[in-house]
Order: sequence, then structure tokens, then C-alpha cells
Amino acid sequence: MCLAIPGKVVELKENGKIAVIDYGFERRDVDNSFAKANAGDWVLVQFRMVIKKLDEKEAKKMLAAWKSTARQGDSEKI
Repeated sequence: MCLAIPGKVVELKENGKIAVIDYGFERRDVDNSFAKANAGDWVLVQFRMVIKKLDEKEAKKMLAAWKSTARQGDSEKI
């Protein structure tokens, strides 16, 4: 199973077909031909393809959940 982390589109290439996504810890070039996201949009990516645009509130809520889960995982390490 693959899980998606919200990222923000920071740049478009090749007439918008490629989006550069900033995840806060890395940037990746992904296929944008399906969702047609714009610079500044928050998105979910699967298999290097934008699959869904998110509003900022939804994206930040998801990021908070990821951070909370990561903190719990750190405290459970032996």
C-alpha cells in the first residue's frame, strides 16, 4: 500500500505537463497532465503523478496528522 503526503506545486515545466512538488524535505518532478495543478496548489501524488488537488486547509490538516504519527512512531522505538 502506498500513502500520499501533501505537497505544494512550486514550479511548472513543459507547458504545465510537469509539476515540481515541494514536500518540505525534498522536491520532485511529477506528471501533471491529469490534474492540471497550478503553481501554489496543494496536491497528492501517487506513482509520480498528481492525482488530486487539495485546498490549503485540507493539506495542512493532513500534514499535521502525518507529523503526529511520526512523533508517535519515534516514541515507540526501542
